Amino acid sequence: MPARTERRRNMNALSAFHNLDFTYPRVFNKSDADSMAAANKYLINGTHLACYLSHLHVYKQMIEDNIETALILEDDVDMELDLMHRHEQIMHQVYEQYGRDWDMLYLGHCTWDRNEPVRSTKHNVSLYQAEYPVCMHAYAVTRDCAQRLAVLLEERLTTVGRDIDMILAVGVMYGMSIVLGTSPPYIVQIGRRELVSDLALLKDGDTAQSLTQSTLFHLNMRSTDPRTLPAYMIF
Repeated sequence: MPARTERRRNMNALSAFHNLDFTYPRVFNKSDADSMAAANKYLINGTHLACYLSHLHVYKQMIEDNIETALILEDDVDMELDLMHRHEQIMHQVYEQYGRDWDMLYLGHCTWDRNEPVRSTKHNVSLYQAEYPVCMHAYAVTRDCAQRLAVLLEERLTTVGRDIDMILAVGVMYGMSIVLGTSPPYIVQIGRRELVSDLALLKDGDTAQSLTQSTLFHLNMRSTDPRTLPAYMIF
């Protein structure tokens, strides 16, 4: 959101350092979400719906613009300093093992997955097929998958009152999509203690996660070195 000046500053710094070209799509705030929930009889509202609608909007934009694959990032992330090295490792594994036969790739996730392998060395990453991916701060999605998700999520707004990541995780469990994960994740959330959120409260759990070498800490844009943080979210 334009009003989140600290978050936009962080994202611009990550973009410049890693030579990434970000597009900032429309996002929904709590007020938008509450109005739409009341008008359309949605079963969720407030901050959960705001997040839901923001991701759904990106899927629709991908379809409209005929985008083959998109990397979707929320604005509270930090990245490993050797991001490109890790990503090259992962994409080599993706195409070697799956070719183009995959739907989503989680570059970041906030809980341990039962299919996740034992952690690799600190500069290497491993690919696995996720069973129950949680958190949506950093993932790639294909256009074909976005088309299916757009239909599913529109329908679930009035039939299932659940957060978007829970709906997608259940879908993965039932074989709706081929969803891959990275271990360890190399794009993580900064956390609610360090970066205040208008869509989530600290009492809901801190989302801060560790990095071997944080890009934002390297750029003197974080007060806490994430090497000291836990690997996954603390509830």
